[in-house]
Amino acid sequence: MSVASRTDRPGLVARAAGASREAARDPILRRVVVVDLVAAVLIALTVWRPGAPVSVLDGPHLPGYWLLLALTAATCLAELAVVRLRHGNADEELTLYEAALLIDVLLLPPHQALIAATVAMVAASVVQRRPPVKAMFNVGAYSAAVCALIAVVHVVGGTPGEIDFGVILGVLLGTLVFGAINLFLLAQILGVVTGRPPVRIIVAESRLSAFMAIGSVATGLTIVEMLRHAPLLLPFAAMPTLALTYAYRSAAHEADQRARAAIMLQLSQVLAERSDLVPRFLTLVREAFGADLAVVVMEGADVALTVDVETPADVTPGPVPAYLRTLAKLREPTFVTEGLPAGLGLALAVPVRTGDAVLGVASLAVWGRPRGRLSGGDGALFAPLASALAAAVQGAQHVERLATETSKLQAVVDQSTEGIVVVDGAGTVQLHNQAFAELTALAAPDITGRRLVEVLDVPDRDQRTQVLPVTPEQPKLPVELAITRRDGEQRHLRLAHSAVFDGDDLVRDVVVITDLTREYRAERLKSDFIATVSHELRTPLTPIIGYLDLLRNRGDKMPAEKRAGALDLIADRAKHMSRLVEDLLLASRVGDGEAGPALQVTMGTHDFVAIVRQVTDDLASARIVTDLPDEPIPVGCDQGRTVQVVANLVGNALKYSPETEQVRVGIRRADGRAYVDVADDGPGIPADHLEKVFEKFHRIEDPMTMRTGGTGLGLFIARRLAQAMGGDLTLDSKVGVGSVFTFSLPLAGG
Repeated sequence: MSVASRTDRPGLVARAAGASREAARDPILRRVVVVDLVAAVLIALTVWRPGAPVSVLDGPHLPGYWLLLALTAATCLAELAVVRLRHGNADEELTLYEAALLIDVLLLPPHQALIAATVAMVAASVVQRRPPVKAMFNVGAYSAAVCALIAVVHVVGGTPGEIDFGVILGVLLGTLVFGAINLFLLAQILGVVTGRPPVRIIVAESRLSAFMAIGSVATGLTIVEMLRHAPLLLPFAAMPTLALTYAYRSAAHEADQRARAAIMLQLSQVLAERSDLVPRFLTLVREAFGADLAVVVMEGADVALTVDVETPADVTPGPVPAYLRTLAKLREPTFVTEGLPAGLGLALAVPVRTGDAVLGVASLAVWGRPRGRLSGGDGALFAPLASALAAAVQGAQHVERLATETSKLQAVVDQSTEGIVVVDGAGTVQLHNQAFAELTALAAPDITGRRLVEVLDVPDRDQRTQVLPVTPEQPKLPVELAITRRDGEQRHLRLAHSAVFDGDDLVRDVVVITDLTREYRAERLKSDFIATVSHELRTPLTPIIGYLDLLRNRGDKMPAEKRAGALDLIADRAKHMSRLVEDLLLASRVGDGEAGPALQVTMGTHDFVAIVRQVTDDLASARIVTDLPDEPIPVGCDQGRTVQVVANLVGNALKYSPETEQVRVGIRRADGRAYVDVADDGPGIPADHLEKVFEKFHRIEDPMTMRTGGTGLGLFIARRLAQAMGGDLTLDSKVGVGSVFTFSLPLAGG
């Protein structure tokens, strides 16, 4: 036994009449009117027929119109007995309507068969509460197809009164024509809604329609024979249909449950991921419950998010529906049938709530008559899903706030000028900021996962225990350590610990590390300055005091030549002291930074070659090797200050290089500037001191053990003088190789 089938979009014509389908309504209505007009013409031709109206077969002999009434009622019940199967966005409706039509056509005269078919369809539309436009389309389409069925059966049919080959052929051809007309008319409507060519729809559904037509013929003829010859067997004829219906519904229900379970799994993933939370939730719940429309309105929002069956992947914002606006404080699942937008047959609304907090309302709706597609069980399942949505929304908001606060904290940590380190109970670094990486001169992969005592290279083994000295009695403890960085520079650090203990076990320690190197250096500079100045002042004072005592006690007895030599020595040492005092005063007027006040210089045009030659001649050292051009090189400078700078550079080279090594002095021109290079083969200067040697009072040697004199002001003043004259003083040095100081000045007129 077979059943009849028709494919229809859920609520297709009803939604075409809705306010949200204004663009598609007019073309659909025009096609409905055309279908009804064609049906009216065919009905008129069928009713008006010359000769006595007779049936194809002899049916049960019932008085009056009882057979017509009985078959009309049976046809209406056949239309109402629907088994629905979802196919994506379409519904497959399986009924016995076409089989019932065949019985009407075979047992009733043409006009009565047409009345039975039309009245049954109208009655079914009223019972199902179909929208008027859809009811008009169904009545017109089926009436036109029934007229064609009647015409084919009566034209092709064989001997009236009995089932023979002609009757069977007529019924088969008529049913095929019936299905073809019905499919053609439906394709016109589907083409408007989906935008697909009607021909493609007809081709896609034609095979199924043909098979269903054959099944309807078999069912109808079997029932007709039972009615005519064995009416007592009719109840048994319904058994295969009922069994098939039950089995199909059970299979469809199981398939729906499997599909819903798969969607529920996706929903759980969406709620856990919290990415595009509400739109993805809407899309999945609409599909899970087979609804035509899903809407969510969150508290305080002026728009509703909507997804419908026509565009299941698109979530669109729009105005809040009036029926949901009145349910803003909904507490329990509620079915709504009144006040719905045009075309909606039923809506299920549930609160989006967590605990006592209501965050909004969610709704599922179906077009036209719902036909049991939403039930109380759906409400019991939809409500906890909405609550899960509320919890996920709150969780997402909490995560967002947490991420915001975390980003603020991370920004504070990252932008802090002090190093911040978090270590675990084993002293392993779990987290650190960029300032700590800069303090240690290590890359992040070389820090994270290593023990703090390994990251901080403490040369003093006794001090290594102080890297993590906290105890349950002293969880907060500051310590100061000296470390050696990978580049060889030594740093002085203060580690402020803030530890958390679980009993005697260390859980976590947050260490804030402050670089005290500058402070240590400042203190050392102070002590170095006192030691250096004391040493430098004592050097000239000693001979001055000694010779003054000598002249005071024995000056009149000394030869004139020795007395003059003593006075010259006193004068020379006094000049040396004067230069020391002048350097100190000069340094006090100039700041350490680049923005400090500039030194006063008297600019003019002078021969750079002559100035350098004068300095080398005055120093008169056989170790000096010059490479000077023969032609003059005019530069803009202060002659006296230029001599001071060059003399300082050459003198330092002689002082700090071995007495057996040469000092090379050369001049070159490039890019509008003149350069004098003073190179030595001394011990060289470490990389971390290349710029520090130009700072005030900076000495690489320890003042208490240094082998050479000086205040540490010479290079500081030399660079400041060079910059004041528009030039510069730079240094290139390698430990164990030597140093090259380069003094540059702009060429005159350049």
